[in-house]
Amino acid sequence: MEFRQLRYFVAAAEYGNIGTAAQRLNVSQPPVSRQIQALEDELGVQLLVRTTKGVSLTAAGRSFLDDARVILTRSRDSRDRCRAAGRGDVGRLAIGYLGSVIYQVLPALLRDFRREVPEADISLAQLSKHDMVQALRDGVIHVGFGRYFPGEPDIIFEKIQDEPLYVATADERAGAPDRPVALASYKDRPFVLFPKGDRPSFADEIIALLKARGIQPRIEHFAEDATAALALTAMGAGVCVVPASLAAIHWPGVRFTPLLDDAVGSPIVCAYAQHCDEPILHRFLGAIRR
Repeated sequence: MEFRQLRYFVAAAEYGNIGTAAQRLNVSQPPVSRQIQALEDELGVQLLVRTTKGVSLTAAGRSFLDDARVILTRSRDSRDRCRAAGRGDVGRLAIGYLGSVIYQVLPALLRDFRREVPEADISLAQLSKHDMVQALRDGVIHVGFGRYFPGEPDIIFEKIQDEPLYVATADERAGAPDRPVALASYKDRPFVLFPKGDRPSFADEIIALLKARGIQPRIEHFAEDATAALALTAMGAGVCVVPASLAAIHWPGVRFTPLLDDAVGSPIVCAYAQHCDEPILHRFLGAIRR
């Protein structure tokens, strides 16, 4: 049984005339008659009664017509879904993330992508750097987002953007950011850095940034993560340099001041395996590069 035979039979049944069906199908009449006859031979029943005016359905034909329509509809739907998946218009996109990219940058990227590909099934998983790289290799996730990764021969790391930096200080009047200030203004203040592990990290970037500006930082605390760092900042343990994603969130007792140096920023990096050829991944990468 072939789809062509089903199409010819359905057309003949709907138009009540094989000649008219052939015209609508843009084929000559003899092939339509032959294919319907072959279908009847395979089924072992007569589907159509030939009359001088055209054709009419037998009882078997009326029963089979509904099934034939369902089969053709499902085949078209399956074809369309297959083509959409090949274009990256549908499918599952598994994303890993690390750190503060989840607060602002990643949601904005996903919001834009969902407008372009509304049928995408997106999942998010928080992972350490090591676990993220392994998950990319194993195909558990398609793409990962973070800031600093060690080089890996089979993983591609691509910078998406640089995020501005802010200085967080204890202030019970916490609210809108102050006017930009130079990082050197805090040279005599103790610093709270994060994260403590998973190096290289944001902490290493800030240490390098301070030293490049002639500041030998007095590190009061190495916090496990951003939440702990801002809690320590709020209690007055020191000042903390943070990316804009964190500064956009209200933290009681903390004021965020933008740095004066526009050239200073923290990189947002996406990572994906060289061997991954999932169409939806490449559709996503194309969207976030624009």
